[in-house]
Amino acid sequence: MTSRTPVLSVVPLLVGCLGVRNVEPGWLDGGTGDGDDAADGSGGAGEIDVQEGCDEDDVNTTDGWRITGSVFDMYTREVPADPESLCAYALDPVPVLSGSEPKFLAGSQVCENGDYVIAELGVAPTIGMFVSIDDCEGNPDTVMSSATGIDYDDVKDLGDGDLFANKRAYLVSNEYGRIIGDNLDGFDGDAVEIGFMTGFVLDSSDEPVSGARLSCGGCADFYYMDTDDTDGLFASGGVLNSATDAAAEAVFVAPGAPIATYVSDDGGNHDWEDQLFGSLPGYASFLLFNAQ
Repeated sequence: MTSRTPVLSVVPLLVGCLGVRNVEPGWLDGGTGDGDDAADGSGGAGEIDVQEGCDEDDVNTTDGWRITGSVFDMYTREVPADPESLCAYALDPVPVLSGSEPKFLAGSQVCENGDYVIAELGVAPTIGMFVSIDDCEGNPDTVMSSATGIDYDDVKDLGDGDLFANKRAYLVSNEYGRIIGDNLDGFDGDAVEIGFMTGFVLDSSDEPVSGARLSCGGCADFYYMDTDDTDGLFASGGVLNSATDAAAEAVFVAPGAPIATYVSDDGGNHDWEDQLFGSLPGYASFLLFNAQ
C-alpha cells in the first residue's frame, strides 16, 4: 500500500431506485437473532422486500417516509466501482442492546450512479438508526457490512410522504477492512470480525478538523489516521497518533466500540454534540461529528 492523501469527492445526488424483489445479502442468516421477527413480520431478514431499479416513478411516496442518498467508498472517497452489486438497508439497532442482531426495516438496490432510496419506513427507533451497505444476495463478497448513523432527532417527526434526503452512506471493502485491522497496533483481536466504529470529525462547513480527540469514559481505544502509511495508518515515527489530522480527513477508528456516549473535543475550538453510538459485530459503523 503506497502513501496517499485522501481527497473527499462530492458527486451530485440523483435520487430514485425501484421495482420490487427480494435481494437479501448472503450474510443474513435468519433474522435479528431474537427469534420473533420472522413470525410477527417486525423486520427479520425474510420479512423485507428489497427494491430494485432506478425509476423514480416506481418509488412509493405515499406509505411511510424515505431515506435517499449516495454511497461512497471510505478509501477512494468515490462512488464504488460496481454500485449495482450493492444493496442499502435501514437498520434498527435496538436489539443490539440485548445482544441480538440489528433489525432490518427496509432496503433497496443501489443505483448505477451510487444513489439509493429506502422507502416505506415507519416509526424511527428512539436511539437512532443506520443505513447499511452490503453486497446483494448472489453477488461476490466484496465489502464489509457497513452502518452509517442517522440521529433520531433528524427523523423522529417524519411520516407518510416525508423525505430524509442527501444521506451519504459509507462502506469499507473487505481488503481495506483488513488493512485497517492490521494497522491497529496494540489491539488484540480481529477488528473485521469484531467490528469497528470509524468516521470523521468535521467543522460547521463539513471540513475535517485537526487536533480533535474522542472519548467515552474509557470504554474504547481510539486510533487516528494520518497521510503517511509507510509507518502505519495510525502512527508517526512508531508512536500512535493522539488526535485527528485534517489532511487525512480527520478519520478515527475504534475497534469493538460499545454502544455508549461519545464525545469529541479539540480544546474548545469547535463544539460538537455528544452522540450515542457504537460498533456492531462484523460491521464498519460510521459516526460523523459535525460542529455546531
